Amino acid sequence: MLHRFKEKLQQNTPGKGVKEQLQLQLLFGIYALSLLHKHQGDFLSTGSITPRQASLVNDQLRSLYPQVRRNAIALVDAFNYTDHYLGSVLGRYDGNVYPNLYNEAWKDPLNDSVVPDGYREYIYPMLKQKLTNAKL
Repeated sequence: MLHRFKEKLQQNTPGKGVKEQLQLQLLFGIYALSLLHKHQGDFLSTGSITPRQASLVNDQLRSLYPQVRRNAIALVDAFNYTDHYLGSVLGRYDGNVYPNLYNEAWKDPLNDSVVPDGYREYIYPMLKQKLTNAKL
C-alpha cells in the first residue's frame, strides 16, 4: 500500500494545485513512519533497523505531527466521515466544540439526573451517620 501511495504521488495528477499540495507528501511520510513505528519490534528483531534508528523514527513522527495538525480536520473531512460515525462532536466547522460536547454528555442516560440512583438510599445515610465505631 505504501508503494502505491508513493507511485500516485509521483504521477502527474491533473487539477489545479494538486502537485503543490505538500500535505500529501507529508501524509506519505507520516504513514510510512507510523508503519515503521507500529511494527518496529519486527524490524528490530530482524536487524533491519537499529534501536537508534527506531528512536529517530519516533522523533521524526513527533516533528511531522504539528505540520499536519492545522489541516487535520480538513483531512479527516476529505474522507467524508460524519461526526456521528466518528463518535465525536469535536470536529466542528462552527467552532462550538465545548457547548456541543456538554450537550452531548447530557444525552447519556447516566446523566439523566443530577443525583445518581441509589445516592439517597445508600450514600446519603452513610454521610450523615456518626462514625462512632471508627477505629483510627
